[in-house]
Amino acid sequence: MLKENEDCIRYLMREMDPSEEIEFEREMMEDQNLLIEVESLRKTYQKLGNLPLKNPPEALIEKISTIAVTTQKQKIEDSNKWILYLTRSVASAAAVLMIATTGYFFYNANQVNSVEPVIQPTADTEYTVQPWVDRNEVIQFVGTSVQPTLTEGLQQQVDESFDKLKLVNSETGFGPSTRGIVLTSTGN
Repeated sequence: MLKENEDCIRYLMREMDPSEEIEFEREMMEDQNLLIEVESLRKTYQKLGNLPLKNPPEALIEKISTIAVTTQKQKIEDSNKWILYLTRSVASAAAVLMIATTGYFFYNANQVNSVEPVIQPTADTEYTVQPWVDRNEVIQFVGTSVQPTLTEGLQQQVDESFDKLKLVNSETGFGPSTRGIVLTSTGN
């Protein structure tokens, strides 16, 4: 349908707002063909309004109703199938997620439990002190070492570990706090 025909119908049915109506009436005054079109549609519309109303046959009403009902039922069944598939998918995803997190939890719990228990030392336990050595097997020692009060056996082991260290440079003793002594193990 042409835009002009559509505008004619809107004008006749009073679907235009007032500003559009005024503009359309100006167009009709300028264009005689448009005026003729509107008048012929107006006469047709009036004739249609004078026709008697007829009721459709019962068989036609029943057939249309049956088709509408079956179509609606089919749409409902299709939507129910999709809802069922979606529900099952969400439930499956939730189950997989729950199983994965539970497995991860138990795996980590087993890893934590597989760590050897720490043995608490007793008074008669003999200690073997291993000094810490950095990657270059050099310990940088700056300043004096203040040791807390240790038991006699532990103090003896600490002294033995310090005896295994030898001075790398020729300096003896401690210098100012900005200078350090570099010690390394003798390999014993």
